Amino acid sequence: MTCTEIFEHLHQNPELSFEEFETTAFIRKILADEGIEILDLPLKTGLVARIVGSKPGKKIAFRADIDALPLEEKTNLPYKSKNPGKMHACGHDIHISVGLETARLLNQKKSELCGEVLFVFQPSEENGKGALEILKTGVLDGIDAIFSLHSSPLLEVGQVGIKEGAITAAVDLFKITIKGKGSHGAEPQNGRDPIAASAAVISSLQTIVSRNVNPNDQALVSVTHIQGGSNWNIIPEEVLLEGTIRTTNPETRAFVSRRLTEIARNTAAAFEEEASVEIENAPPCTNNDKELAAYAWKTAESLGLKPVRPEITMVGEDFAFYQEKFRGIMVWLGVGKTKPLHNPGFTANPKSIELGAKYFSEMLISY
Repeated sequence: MTCTEIFEHLHQNPELSFEEFETTAFIRKILADEGIEILDLPLKTGLVARIVGSKPGKKIAFRADIDALPLEEKTNLPYKSKNPGKMHACGHDIHISVGLETARLLNQKKSELCGEVLFVFQPSEENGKGALEILKTGVLDGIDAIFSLHSSPLLEVGQVGIKEGAITAAVDLFKITIKGKGSHGAEPQNGRDPIAASAAVISSLQTIVSRNVNPNDQALVSVTHIQGGSNWNIIPEEVLLEGTIRTTNPETRAFVSRRLTEIARNTAAAFEEEASVEIENAPPCTNNDKELAAYAWKTAESLGLKPVRPEITMVGEDFAFYQEKFRGIMVWLGVGKTKPLHNPGFTANPKSIELGAKYFSEMLISY
């Protein structure tokens, strides 16, 4: 199959996080047909392949995530998703295709390869847990560096986004439960209204970024889910608020979580109510290695690609878990300017696959 045919097959058959059984089987077959070794690992979905060069050298890795999103596709592509309510709206089908083509090119050039390259086809990036499953196996222990890519609908085909340091944000999830006292809607004096308290909490949380975080730093607090009450004339016992914190450095991350907890509890107390706060840490912010970023930029220029320095995005990326342990870099691969990521109208130009594979194969071999 050509890389375009591989991409179209993947796009038509998306699978959600930790459900990528057919996707894994498809990747396995493509690699096996190329005679590429597939490691025996305790993974439910996803796999790791290995190519060993003819001479000793570094041990490095390339990661491609493989899961899709729970979205109904709204494009007119002839190869649009055949699975209702599922879509490759984040470009992971491009990532897999680039990874497979890069592996094929490296396998053909084993004689030029010093050391070994592990190709990580990782499950479940979208819920931020797949990288941790790969790390648990120990297969990456001792690697010198790890490389990855992410599709970018902000860049044209032929452009690559390269930046040292953070390119995506740390992600935290919060849940605030405000407990009051229920009453009849016509007798609020007999209760303690958690809806009124929650409104005050939501307003106050916005002061964290506007009044507590240095304007030169980057952070956001978004309340994205409110649940409380069951009828129009009843003041409920409690209200649930959920949302996300996004930050780009560890100190701000810790501060915002602490401040959110203080504001929620103290604001609720002003209404004679109680607020319990739960914060779940998801991936930290990415941290592209300075030397690898310079190397990636130089390689792009040598191949006639157009490197650009992208702005930090506040989305999350579990590639950051690898970067906590190993030197690593994630490069934005231009797939043509189109609808945003995670949008049902997102499309990616398959012409980006061969360019991406040529780029990464050159970078991996020369590194």
